Amino acid sequence: MHRLLLAALLAIAPNLAGPVLAQPAPVPVREAAVANDTDRIMQELYVFRPGAEDGPDRLGSAVLPPRATLRVPLGRTRDCQFEARAVFEGGDEMRRRVDLCRGGRIAFADSGPVRDVTVDNQSDQALRELYIAPAGGRAVRAREWGPDWLGSNVVGAGEDFRLRLRNMAGCSVDVRAVFADDEEEVRERHDICRTPRLAFGDPSLPVREVTVSNRGRRMLRELYARATGREEWGADRLGSETIEPQGDFRLRLRGQACRFDLRAVFDNDREEVQRGLDLCAQRQVGFGAPVAGEGGSRRVTLINGFSRTVERVFLSPAESDEWGEDALGDEVIAPGARRAVAMEGGCRADLRILFDNNSAEERRDIDICVLGTIALRPGWTVDELAAPAEDAKEPQPGSIRLRNAGGQPVVELYADPPGGKRGEDRLGRTVLGAGEAMDFAPPGGPGECRVDLVAVFRDGREVALPGTDLCAGREVVLQ
Repeated sequence: MHRLLLAALLAIAPNLAGPVLAQPAPVPVREAAVANDTDRIMQELYVFRPGAEDGPDRLGSAVLPPRATLRVPLGRTRDCQFEARAVFEGGDEMRRRVDLCRGGRIAFADSGPVRDVTVDNQSDQALRELYIAPAGGRAVRAREWGPDWLGSNVVGAGEDFRLRLRNMAGCSVDVRAVFADDEEEVRERHDICRTPRLAFGDPSLPVREVTVSNRGRRMLRELYARATGREEWGADRLGSETIEPQGDFRLRLRGQACRFDLRAVFDNDREEVQRGLDLCAQRQVGFGAPVAGEGGSRRVTLINGFSRTVERVFLSPAESDEWGEDALGDEVIAPGARRAVAMEGGCRADLRILFDNNSAEERRDIDICVLGTIALRPGWTVDELAAPAEDAKEPQPGSIRLRNAGGQPVVELYADPPGGKRGEDRLGRTVLGAGEAMDFAPPGGPGECRVDLVAVFRDGREVALPGTDLCAGREVVLQ
């Protein structure tokens, strides 16, 4: 009897305790796998709930290359419906809707026909923008061309570029090309199915190619070219490139003209222009060698007329508060010897010399563009070493004055024993500008006055003066 009563109580116990509450299901973690199945770079990606704001760009500062996949975490949510918006290179957009409860993949793929064309830039300017629209539409009339098909690409002069036109159902298109100098070319009703090559420029015109060398010590930032006689310089031929010091750039010009003007701009905004260059005959043009009077490296020759050795020399711009480094380095100037020293800056310089007994002498505000040679001798610190060019009637003793009347800078100067082989360039990194003058003493000392003198102008022309007496104390005109 007791057993039956206990069983009955156990049977009704759950009903006495009340109903058992069900535990809620956990909120799932959502994640989307976004696939870029196009042949373009995806630059922006937004994944959000339909009707909500786009939210942050899920790519951030990165991009999603063609045929790549990115996993996008969406956090904990019971929502299944999401929308994705992708922005591709060139500005095209695609949108997709997905039910993440059924599948977590969001694929962006091109639909419709794809036309492959080759852009052939046979002009002498970089092709900066290219617009292609179905022929007969509003593009030509209303200038509503749509996106630039090149995107961030540029087709250089003489280069090809392969382009895939997506969703281009027809074959007949209108084309607009914009070049680096802002010149435009519009072509209507081009059949890209029959002629998939878009060629720009006149291939019948000859191509002038010249190597532009940066001989200076600063970066060449811009380069312009024009046919001689034209006023406008046009676009920068370097584009996004630069020419580093001692570097080269291959300049390509297309046209009937042979004579061109070239203009170089350096990273300190200094400009240099060369006019009337015959690029039919000339294959190399140099810019950047410092010209007297335009900043850059200056060189002056010191002759030690003392009985003591000069162990250190300091040559610094007159406006500087510091002497800088020893210009002799590991060398010295023995009594009767000479050494050339250089300075970066203008024409006005301060000079300090130290002897082997640690005594020193200084001379301030010397015009080293006029005074190419300085004789260090007793009293030199109070002598009138440098006068304005128009007042300097005679060259320094034991030298000649070279005056450049050739219309081009002299970039090289050779002074070698008569009948001997050509030796080192005596100008080094300095040049003698057109219309300027400098005093020049025998490189080998007063006992070697007679030399074969050769001056080389920037355009390659040479002037040879065999048997020149460098101690004659006269002016020699180079022309």
